[in-house]
Amino acid sequence: MPESLLVGFSGYARLWADPRVRMVYVAAFFARIPQLSVPIVLTLVVVEKLDGTYTQAGLVVAAETLGAAIAAPWRGRLIDRLGLRRVLVPSIIAVALIYPVVAFASYTWLVPLAFLVGVFLIPIFTVVRLALAVMVEDEQRRTAFAADAIMAEASFIIGPAAGALLATQAGPGIAIAAVGVCQMIGGLMFFWVNPPMRRVKPNEPTGPTMAGRWLTAPVMFVFLVSAGTVIALAGTDLAIIAELRELDSVGSIALVFLFWGVGSLVGGLIYGALPMSIRPTHLLLALGLLTIPVGFGSTVWSLTLWVVPAGVMCAPAMTAASEALTRLVPEDRRGEAMGWQGTAFMFGAAASPPFIGASIDAVGAWGGFAVGGAIAVAFALFSYGEQLVPRFGTKLVSQPVR
Repeated sequence: MPESLLVGFSGYARLWADPRVRMVYVAAFFARIPQLSVPIVLTLVVVEKLDGTYTQAGLVVAAETLGAAIAAPWRGRLIDRLGLRRVLVPSIIAVALIYPVVAFASYTWLVPLAFLVGVFLIPIFTVVRLALAVMVEDEQRRTAFAADAIMAEASFIIGPAAGALLATQAGPGIAIAAVGVCQMIGGLMFFWVNPPMRRVKPNEPTGPTMAGRWLTAPVMFVFLVSAGTVIALAGTDLAIIAELRELDSVGSIALVFLFWGVGSLVGGLIYGALPMSIRPTHLLLALGLLTIPVGFGSTVWSLTLWVVPAGVMCAPAMTAASEALTRLVPEDRRGEAMGWQGTAFMFGAAASPPFIGASIDAVGAWGGFAVGGAIAVAFALFSYGEQLVPRFGTKLVSQPVR
């Protein structure tokens, strides 16, 4: 193994040795498990409990993610101004009230309720990335973000599989109610840990030279790459369920998601140990190209093997986008910027499921992989404009670690 990689891997141990950082990782791991299961459980609520179509399920998931997309920048800005705890309280109360109602709702009510679920989603991504950007040195940031992506993949391995298992064994209604209880507990964990969001006091006024200057062209391209990444993941997510239903092997969801998540975990581990960054556009292009052929999987085991290479690109693509954003945005506006990145993620997740669901309904599960991967490739190619147009600058180029 190259010496540079060995040095990079030692950075993970240094991060874990810091008790503040360790508590953030642990809280994020447990808080993400129920949150990552929401799309799967909502999908199963529609297609299993309500006997709906995948297109209808896609609309419900889109409503949930649209709510989160609208709320994310506003809540990120509130974190910048008010601190974490005052922003968490409404979410903790809301999830305790809304999810039990979702468990008994008809499809007509499910769409607006799903929207409210998204609005009050606990902003784990924004909270963790802001905290890490404050608590670690700049040269450790990529490793810290990669470690968070690895922990997120570990949660992802458990969350959707546990949600699907609970929904198939105990029923989708019970599963969605349990998800709400677990999300409330996750919010309480972050309320207790209360990691720092800025190096300065939350109520300190923003300097006039900072206001309005963070939304530059390179930042917009980071948002585009972020949306494209989630579209590829959404296509894979829905298409895996559809493929296993076609194969009459819904019980194998946990196995396929396990291999997909482990692939992403390994990719994130390696990326965090590299001595330099990689352009988010390169990683998105690779993710899209590797997602398209997953549809060739015609058995449970072939599907499981095809999804691994695409999984390897997931965590690096997410990490690179967040790393680039922290380099491009001043600290006193990062909460808002992370919120807008969350909106980009949610936009991709909200806009794509109806189209992906319709393609699955029209041609079968392979259409979900093809459409999700092709859109990601198109976004990656379009975002190369940041590199080709001189006035956009070169802030996202690969940079060696100093």
